[in-house]
Amino acid sequence: MRKIRVNFFDLIKIFSNIILNLPLFIIEKIKIFFLSAKAPKIILKEGSKYRDLNRNGKIDIYEDNNFSAEQRAADLLSKMSLEEKVGQMFHPPISLKGGAISEIMNLASGKGDSTESLILNKHISHFNLYGSPSPLELSKKLNYLQRVSEKSRLAIPLTISSDPIHEVPRGGGIAAFSLKGFSKWPSQLGFAATRDSQTIKEFAEIAGKEYLAVGIRTALHPMSDLATEPRWARNFGTFGSNANLSSEFTKAYMDGFQGKRIDKKSVLTMVKHFPGGGPQEDGLDPHLYSGRNQIYPGDNFNYHLKPFEEAINNGLKVIMPYYGIPIDQTSENVAMAYNKDILTDLLREKLGFNGVICTDWGIISGRHWGVDNLSIKERYKKSIDAGVDQYGGESSPKYILDLVKDNEITEERINFSVKKILINKFELGLFDEPFVDEQSVIKKVGIEPYINKGILAQKKSVVLLKNDKNDNKNVLPLSKGVKVFSDGFDKSILKNYCEIIDNPKDSDFILLQLRTVFNGNQPSGIDRPIDNFLSKMFPNNDLNYDDEILSKIKKYSSTNKLITVVDLNRPAILTEIEKLSHGLIAVFGVFDEVVLEIIFGDFNPIGKLPFDIPSSMKEVNKQLSDVPDDTRNPIFKYGHGLSYSKK
Repeated sequence: MRKIRVNFFDLIKIFSNIILNLPLFIIEKIKIFFLSAKAPKIILKEGSKYRDLNRNGKIDIYEDNNFSAEQRAADLLSKMSLEEKVGQMFHPPISLKGGAISEIMNLASGKGDSTESLILNKHISHFNLYGSPSPLELSKKLNYLQRVSEKSRLAIPLTISSDPIHEVPRGGGIAAFSLKGFSKWPSQLGFAATRDSQTIKEFAEIAGKEYLAVGIRTALHPMSDLATEPRWARNFGTFGSNANLSSEFTKAYMDGFQGKRIDKKSVLTMVKHFPGGGPQEDGLDPHLYSGRNQIYPGDNFNYHLKPFEEAINNGLKVIMPYYGIPIDQTSENVAMAYNKDILTDLLREKLGFNGVICTDWGIISGRHWGVDNLSIKERYKKSIDAGVDQYGGESSPKYILDLVKDNEITEERINFSVKKILINKFELGLFDEPFVDEQSVIKKVGIEPYINKGILAQKKSVVLLKNDKNDNKNVLPLSKGVKVFSDGFDKSILKNYCEIIDNPKDSDFILLQLRTVFNGNQPSGIDRPIDNFLSKMFPNNDLNYDDEILSKIKKYSSTNKLITVVDLNRPAILTEIEKLSHGLIAVFGVFDEVVLEIIFGDFNPIGKLPFDIPSSMKEVNKQLSDVPDDTRNPIFKYGHGLSYSKK
C-alpha cells in the first residue's frame, strides 16, 4: 500500500476543524443516548402482520404492503413535515471501522453530527458505507442503525449503499474496496476482459445476495463511463473503451443485482457517471480542481451516452452524474450537477429517465466546479433547478429548507424528488422488513461456492499478451518444478508451483510482477487541506514505468528468460517491457495464485484487452480524449489476447 504523506500545515488545519467539531459530536451522542421512543408495534390485520411505524394504533396506507409503492409513497409524503421530506434528499457516508483516516476526514470536513443525529435530528435515511467491517460487524451495525431510525416520528427505514467491496486487495483504485469476508472478483475492467456477460451477471447475483445478507440495498456501481482517455486514473472502474460492450455488460450487471423487477430481493444499481466521465482533459480526474474539465475534441459526446441509454431502457432507478464540466457542450460551462441542459433537457426529457438523480459525493461543499463563486445556498438552488433529487456526501438540509421558506424553491418541487426516493424504498420492501438475520450472515457471505465463482472469473480475466518461442516451443506455460527467481510474487504461494531460487543467474526463469503505474500525484489545483490530501490518492498522467523499474527489467532480461506480469487496471506504456520479456501477461486485480495457474498451465488464458495499449506517451498526448482507441501504432490492440496452443 502506498504511503500517503500530508503537508504539515494541512494537518494543522484538519485537526483545528476536528477540535471545533468534536464538542458538538459528543453532545449529540449524549442526547441520542437519553432519547426514548417506542419501537413500532406489530398489528394483526386479517391474519397478516403489519408494522405500526407511526405508532398510532392503526395501519396506514404507507404501512400496508397491499397498496402499490406509488400509493404508499403518496400517503407517506402527505404525512411528512417539510423537514422530514428534505432529509430524504441527502446521502452522506457512515464510517464503520474506517480507521483514523476515515474519522479524521469526516470530522475535518465540518460534519460533526453522529449518524444517530443525522437520522433523528436531520431526518436523513440514506447512507453510504465507508470503512472495513467484517460481514457480521456490518450486519449488526446496520441493524442497530435501523433500530435508531424506528425511533423517528414516521420510522422511515434506512437505505444503505456501497461502492464496490468485492475487489481483490490492491485490485482496484479510488472508490473500489476490498472487504474481508466477501467473495473476491476481478475489477470491472477485468470483467470486460472476460468478454462474458453471463460471468458479469453471475457476479452481480452473488454480490447482490451478499449485500442483502448484511443490509446493503444500493450498489453505487457500475461505472458505465468509457475508457477513451488512457491517462484517466479511473479507467480501472469501467468496462473498457467500447460503447456497445459496455452497454451489454451494464445491462447484465443491472439484471444480476436488481432482478427482473424491483422487490425485497433486489439491490438497486446507481449507474454512473452520466453523461460519461471518460473524456477528461489531459486525463486528470475531476475529484480535483485540476481535472474539472471534460473535453470532446473528437466531437464524440453521443458515443459516451450509449451505455446510459441502455441502462435507462433497462429499468434504471437511480443515476449519478460526474463532477466534470462538459466544456462547450451546453449553454453554460458548469459541472454536470448544476447543468440543466444535461440533467433536465438531455437526461429527463430526451432520454426519458424518470428515476432519482443522485449527485456524486460532495458537489456542494467541495467539488463545485464552474459555480465556485456561488454561495452554498445558491449552489443548492442551481442544482435543484438543474434537476438534482439527492445529494451524495452532503448532510446540511437547512439550506434547502431556507430556499423553500424564502419561496425560492417550491414544496411541490421537493415533493417531486422525495416521492421518487420513497418509491424506491417501498419497492425494496424496506418499510416491511428493514432488518437482516445476523445469525445467517456466515452462511450467506463469502461461502465456498461464491469464492470459487470469483476465482474462476479472475482466471477468465487474465490476458496473455506475448508468448515467445524458446527452442521451437512457447515459453508459456512453464513446467512445474522449474527453477524460478521471483520479484513481486508471494513466495509462500509460488513454492507450490516451482523451485524458488535466490539468485536470478541460477534460475531457469525470472518472474516479475508490476503493480499499476503510479509515478506521482495529480496536482490538486486548489489549496485546501482535504483536496491536498485527496490528491495523494490520484496518480499523475504519466503512463511510463519509472527508470528504476525499467533498469531492473533490463537487468533481469540480460540475466535470464523473463516472464512479466503487469497490472493494467490503468493502461501502461509496455514498449520497452515487451521487447525485454519472453512472456507478457496482463491482469486486472487478481490473486497471485490465479496468475500462477495461468503461468504454469492449470488454466488456458482466454481474456481479451478492453482497450488499446499505447506505444508511447508521445502517441497518448496526441490522442483525442473522447475517441476510443485512437493512439497511433498501439503495441497491442483492443481485443488482443492469446491462448495456449492445444497439445
